[in-house]
Amino acid sequence: MKVFRVIKTKARLLEILQWTLVGLIFFFLGKMVWGDWTRVRDAAFAFKGGPLVWATVIFAFSYFIQIWAWYLITVKLGIAISFRETLVSWFTSQLGKYLPGKVWLLLGRFYFYESKGKSKRAISIALYFETVIGTVAAGVLFLMAFVLFDEIRPFYTGRRLGGLILPFALALIFLYPPVLQRTLNWVLHRIRREPVSISISYPDILWILFISLAAWMAGGFAFYLFANSLFSIPSKYILLLTGSLAISCFLGLIALFAPSGLGVREGVLVYLLSAILPSSVAIILSILTRIWTTLIEIGLIGMVYLLDRFRNRSEQRKRDVQA
Repeated sequence: MKVFRVIKTKARLLEILQWTLVGLIFFFLGKMVWGDWTRVRDAAFAFKGGPLVWATVIFAFSYFIQIWAWYLITVKLGIAISFRETLVSWFTSQLGKYLPGKVWLLLGRFYFYESKGKSKRAISIALYFETVIGTVAAGVLFLMAFVLFDEIRPFYTGRRLGGLILPFALALIFLYPPVLQRTLNWVLHRIRREPVSISISYPDILWILFISLAAWMAGGFAFYLFANSLFSIPSKYILLLTGSLAISCFLGLIALFAPSGLGVREGVLVYLLSAILPSSVAIILSILTRIWTTLIEIGLIGMVYLLDRFRNRSEQRKRDVQA
């Protein structure tokens, strides 16, 4: 009992520390807005309903592109379930993002597929592919924005750019099935587990990478429309906003202390958007973006859950009538 109390106390202290860090990030962001309130008040905010509606629709659609990429991964690895169940498991697992640690995001889907009798190893490999492919896609868009826009070129030198490209080049190499299989089997051998055989081809991986890029592009375009519905931004910055959103979401995802990347994503987005917007305006836009994307995500999760329950009840009624 004493051991469990110690573990519980440590977990509670860790949770307090996590929320303290998140609170500090938002405190400093709020302090910047307060100190620069004159520029916020004088900023050319102009609400436009049409772009906001289209932004919401397109951003919601980008989630289904992501799910398509995940579904193709499961098909290629032989663990696919029906597309309806895929939707339910994917959206339900997204609730894990709102808990500290991020592991719940992966565990939720892992246990759902395991309950369907799918191979634990294949599920783990599928989750690995989804994470790495999504990361590489986000990195590619960010690097494109980094190279093409003069506004953020002063932030890097050629040598630093090479240092940014190298990790993603290594990631592409690591995605090559023979390399991945040897690496995984080496680890499995060390922990005395049976070796695995990866049945997905490199062209399939590259196709899924292209789909992931399409998902980020759709989400980035929606983000531009959302930002433009509040504050006039030239269309030439669509790619810049897309890359900024992609890399900020990725960094928020790997920040284990921040539930759903809270604070981290906003801080990165503010830093990048400050290249084309006043910092105080970028802060307000990043916070409004968080609220907007969260409402869309929760709305989609609720919609899929209710539709699934409605379908299950309908099928149960049919079975009862046939009985």
